[in-house]
Amino acid sequence: MMEETTPEEHYRKKTSPSYRKALGQYFTPPAIARLMSSWILPTHPNSILDPAAGLGIFTEQYEQLNSTHKPLWNLYDTDQSILAGARERLSSYRASYLQEDFLFSDWNDSFEAVIANPPYFKLSTHQRKQDILQQFNSMLNMQLPGNTNMYNLFVLKSAYQLVQGGRAAYIVPSDFLNADYGRWVKDFLVAEGLLQYVIVTDYQHSWFDDALTTSAILLCEKGGNNEEVEFLTMDTADDIPAVQQYISECKQSSTPFGKRYHLRELDTAKKWRSYYQNSVMDSLQHVVPFQQVAAASRGIATGANDFFCLTASEITTYQLSDSYLTPCITKANQVETPFFSQQELNYLIEKNMPVYLLNVQKDTKMDPSLVHYIQLGEYAQFHKRYLTKHRSPWYKAEVRKPAPIWFRVFNRERLHFVRNEAGIVHLTPYHSIYIHPSYKQDTDVLMAYFLTDIASQVMKETGREYGKGLVKFEPNDINHSYIVDIDAIDHSTKQTIQSLYEDIRLCSYQSSKWYERKEALEYVFRSIILSKNDRVV
Repeated sequence: MMEETTPEEHYRKKTSPSYRKALGQYFTPPAIARLMSSWILPTHPNSILDPAAGLGIFTEQYEQLNSTHKPLWNLYDTDQSILAGARERLSSYRASYLQEDFLFSDWNDSFEAVIANPPYFKLSTHQRKQDILQQFNSMLNMQLPGNTNMYNLFVLKSAYQLVQGGRAAYIVPSDFLNADYGRWVKDFLVAEGLLQYVIVTDYQHSWFDDALTTSAILLCEKGGNNEEVEFLTMDTADDIPAVQQYISECKQSSTPFGKRYHLRELDTAKKWRSYYQNSVMDSLQHVVPFQQVAAASRGIATGANDFFCLTASEITTYQLSDSYLTPCITKANQVETPFFSQQELNYLIEKNMPVYLLNVQKDTKMDPSLVHYIQLGEYAQFHKRYLTKHRSPWYKAEVRKPAPIWFRVFNRERLHFVRNEAGIVHLTPYHSIYIHPSYKQDTDVLMAYFLTDIASQVMKETGREYGKGLVKFEPNDINHSYIVDIDAIDHSTKQTIQSLYEDIRLCSYQSSKWYERKEALEYVFRSIILSKNDRVV
């Protein structure tokens, strides 16, 4: 007998991933919806708000738990078809279906409970971005940044509309806990005394099929004389029943299941990762702030890679002079090892990869071939792209000095650093690491350190965790991290590191000899920066 298709599965089949992504539609697993419903159930609310109802999974799971009290559900969604699906699914329950943007609904409406999986996309893509920002400034006195995500706004507005004694449950990407734009949400939740539990999922596990993001479940209560917040973690779906049982006790246990903090202890300006994860920083010595040794900045952003990035054959076709071009890494997969030399660059050129960047500056003297190529770009309307239309002239590329070390923006198991032996520039798949002048003579020592697992462990403390083990770094995430203290390494140890580095440089990448030298480097650097009790390779 075939299993019945769920409404979510049916909806996925009839809509494209791009459509769902544009509207921020990611469906909550039933077990998570049940856990969140169990949080608001004990208050027996008469009115429940779901500001991004989707196909009504929260209503369904709540009503399955609730056998007596029948609340009125206020279900908002902007998508007519998905709201029709919710109406069909929830026909036996009391519900008001509102096809409108919750962010523009009446701020004076109040609700006894809120449960939500808010839309996940950037505010900058919303057609009424400025109107939204003005509303939040007026109602909450918040000057929100334009790079905030929509889910933050849904949390803020719905929490504001929660009545005294009411409860709220949200599932949101956990990145706001550790991102600069998340501070406004953390400030509000802490100042209002709303947070009771923060349940964070393991970043190696993804709860959503359509999104590479970790999740945090925020369980809130308004006016509950709450003075403590508890951070819990769930590694897999198998942990859900135990967590659900624990929160039903409402902190009656004197022994916390997770890590418990007084509200006054929470620093909203810092990354909250330290409140729920064990930190390698606790066992470190001889490390200094990254910015004391180096500085990270993003790669070149063209705004129109198809125009600016060229292959050798395209250069020949358009008869472009070498004086208009500079070698450039344009994609992350063009670099396969931690050492990028002129030989690797020549190989990419021979393979006709797009590793030339059009480099036209204001004072460039243009020949007819270049003028013709620019005209082709304008015919294709590259000059009307977001970045290009804000440049004068639009075809003028950003200028960057070649960095001695590159750092890949997206990483998984370990972080990827590249020694730029070819001395060329790169686009945004990599960040540039510029060594301060007083440490330039130690560049190879620093690169040797970056090859180690302990370096990755330390720097991951400031990265942004996504689902399925993906970690992303913005330049400031790197700049706010820590690095080995070069000044604490004696001359003899530096010579040892230099010798191992030269050996590993000559080894075939990931060969047995490569791993032997890497383990030796690992031992040396762990001996420098870890306390004696933690020096296990």
